[in-house]
Amino acid sequence: MLRCGDVAWLHPMPTFEECKALYSEAYYTCRDSACPLSRIESQQLDYFGRRVRRISERLGRKPETLLDIGAANGLFVRAAQAQGIAAEGIELSTWACEKAKTEHGIDLLEGDLVRDNLSLRSHYDVVVMNHVLEHLVEPLAYLERIHSLLRPDGLLVIEIPQQFINPIDLLYRAARHQRPYSLASVHHPYFYTVSSILRLMTMSGFQAEHLVTWLPEQVFHLYRPLITRPLQAMLWFANRVARRGHIIEVFATPEQEASL
Repeated sequence: MLRCGDVAWLHPMPTFEECKALYSEAYYTCRDSACPLSRIESQQLDYFGRRVRRISERLGRKPETLLDIGAANGLFVRAAQAQGIAAEGIELSTWACEKAKTEHGIDLLEGDLVRDNLSLRSHYDVVVMNHVLEHLVEPLAYLERIHSLLRPDGLLVIEIPQQFINPIDLLYRAARHQRPYSLASVHHPYFYTVSSILRLMTMSGFQAEHLVTWLPEQVFHLYRPLITRPLQAMLWFANRVARRGHIIEVFATPEQEASL
C-alpha cells in the first residue's frame, strides 16, 4: 500500500477484471464463522429501512426513484421498495444477483455502471453507494456518471470505511493483533479519509451537504453489549473530536453550472 498525504492506494493497482473476479460466492460467504451473513441480514434490513427514512429527511421529501450501485444481495433495494420507492439496483456479481432474486425477490441489473450499457432511467432522485466507492479503481469516472444520472435537486449518498486511523484499527495495531480476511481488509484499491473524500466530491461536481464518521447502527455485527457499548462510545468521541470514526457517511448534491 502506498500513501501520499491523505490518499492511500494499493500498488500495483488491480485491474477492473481482477476486482470483478473477487466478487464470487466466496467473497460473500467467507465472513467470520461467529458472524455469518445470514445472522445479520435481518439487522441489516432494519438498518437499511432506517437509512431510507434518513435519506428522505435529507432530501426533504420521499424520493420517487432510487438507484443502488453495488446492490449485493438486494437488501437495500428491498428496504426502499418496501417504503413505496421505485428502487433499482446494479450489481457486478452474478452470484449476488442470483441471491437477490431467489432469496429476496429482487431483480437487479447485472453489470457495471461505467462499462456496460444498462437499462437505466434518465434521472434519479437518489443514488446510493453502500460500501462500494472504496472498491472502484476509477472512482472519478463513476461519480461523474452518477452526476449525469441525478436530478438537479437529487441526492448522492455514500458510505465507506475509514480504515487504519479509526480507534478500532488503532487498538488492533497496538495489540499487534493479526486479523483474518474480512470485508474491510486491504483488498480495496483506495482507502479514504474525510479530507480525501471531500476533495473527490468537489472534483466530480458534488457539494457535500452533511458528513459524519460514526453511525451507531454500524456496530450491529458486534452483538455483545459489553463490547458494543464501549466501542460505540469510543467511536462517538473520535467522530466528535477529529472525525476519525470507522465509517464515513456523506450526503452530497450535484453542483449546478452557473448560467451565463
